Amino acid sequence: MELIDKLGIDLKLLLAQIVNFLVLFFLLKWLLYRPILNVLDKRKKMIEKSVEDAKKIEEQVAKIAEEKTKVLSEASKEAMAVLEQAKKDGEEEKKKALEKARKEISGLADRYRGELATEKAKMLSELKAEVAELIVTASEKIMRKEFSKEDQHRLEKAIKEEVKSIK
Repeated sequence: MELIDKLGIDLKLLLAQIVNFLVLFFLLKWLLYRPILNVLDKRKKMIEKSVEDAKKIEEQVAKIAEEKTKVLSEASKEAMAVLEQAKKDGEEEKKKALEKARKEISGLADRYRGELATEKAKMLSELKAEVAELIVTASEKIMRKEFSKEDQHRLEKAIKEEVKSIK
């Protein structure tokens, strides 16, 4: 103790200061340190949660971007398929229209050919009749000049029968 006295330390005061320090330590620990640690823990958990949420959001953004790419790709493929189908349908309609036009033209050509054939047959018939008449007239004139009446009648009858068979 002498050493303590020589150093100028009052033991009662030292003990009071130690007690005061311990009381203050426990009070500060209980009143400040624990709430600060609780706030720090809450903040740490909140930061960890924010980091996890950010990671989840990044993953969702990546998934959404991937889905967007897939959807765009599928939409592009579908659009191309629709375009191809439309092109095929257009070609098919074009072919049908051309075939219909060909059939109509062929039908018209056949109809006109038929009409021409009928007209030709009619004209030939008329021509034969006129030629037959001319022959009969010419024959009559020739017969009157060179044949007897009896020969003329016989030839006339034969020619008229021949002309009738031609018609």
